[in-house]
Amino acid sequence: METMNFCIATFTLMKGNGIDVTVAEFARELSKYHNVQLAAVRSDIEVPGVELVHYPANRISKMRSVAKEIDRQKFDFISTHYLPFDMVATMCKTPHLLHDHGIAPFTSLLNNRKELALSFEVNAFRMISARKAAMVLPISSYIGRGFRRKYLYGGRMEVLPSGIEFPGSDPAPVSGEYGKYILYVGRHTPYKGVDKLIRIFGEVKEEVGDGVHLVTLGKIDKDYDAYLKALASKVGNVHMLGYIPDIWPYYAGAEVYATCSAWEGEDRPVIEAQYMGKPAVTFNNCSHPEVVFYGSLASNGKEFKEALIKHLTDRKVDMTVRQKVVERFSTRSTIKKYVEVARNMSLK
Repeated sequence: METMNFCIATFTLMKGNGIDVTVAEFARELSKYHNVQLAAVRSDIEVPGVELVHYPANRISKMRSVAKEIDRQKFDFISTHYLPFDMVATMCKTPHLLHDHGIAPFTSLLNNRKELALSFEVNAFRMISARKAAMVLPISSYIGRGFRRKYLYGGRMEVLPSGIEFPGSDPAPVSGEYGKYILYVGRHTPYKGVDKLIRIFGEVKEEVGDGVHLVTLGKIDKDYDAYLKALASKVGNVHMLGYIPDIWPYYAGAEVYATCSAWEGEDRPVIEAQYMGKPAVTFNNCSHPEVVFYGSLASNGKEFKEALIKHLTDRKVDMTVRQKVVERFSTRSTIKKYVEVARNMSLK
């Protein structure tokens, strides 16, 4: 089968950023079968076996020269995951595949001026880049519907889930210092609802007893930090551990995974927890109905609390869900579908 040449481009490739890690894993898997160049403005992630080039694409005065350099290398496709390369790709002659991981709605970002400004910028540029893309690849049907609505897009589209690199063997559970615990993984920012999760956990603890704990992993926004720590101290048994490089032992040791996020494009940790056979409790919103196979979709806080108590009481691990998760969300499955899309487009 003919080898193809891809430029995979995104703004940053930084540890601890879900999209960045996903793009790095995507490029590494694709490079096993095709020629791949990773393009970014800056990075602190190394991707063995993949050429990583830093371009000054975040400078408007340099965008056109970056586009010319990408065209000069004769890629079959430029595959962009974020600004500024979405915009650079509109200046390229190279066919453009536009991946959409989504961006949180304005109402979720009102308390964060920096992210609100970024949201306006992304949405403004997407109005332009969407119309010049050969195809749009949203990570979920939920994101795809939003893309068509927001950008008045009527062009070609295929849902392409974010691939996940699952571990080759099951990790040993993290040591038992947290006892029986509920796990949350992800950024601690207001729209993720970590404060709501802590409050609901407090209600769970009142009913279940002091033997249950809440463990959270991930970077905490500075403006959110003091509030969360005060709330956690009041509730008790809450352990906010910050960024942890290897999260799999925490999935292995958890009783149940939980998130109160108001918006997610796909929600990678929900999928990862189920890979380890753990139930996931989320609200019945955004993309969650597409990714919760084993667990509970709650309509309100009361249902959320009751679901947590149920799963804590059952203490059931269901490994039968793993096959479904791998078939739909593994990096290998994503790459297979991506290459099929690219080849079909090349034939037209």
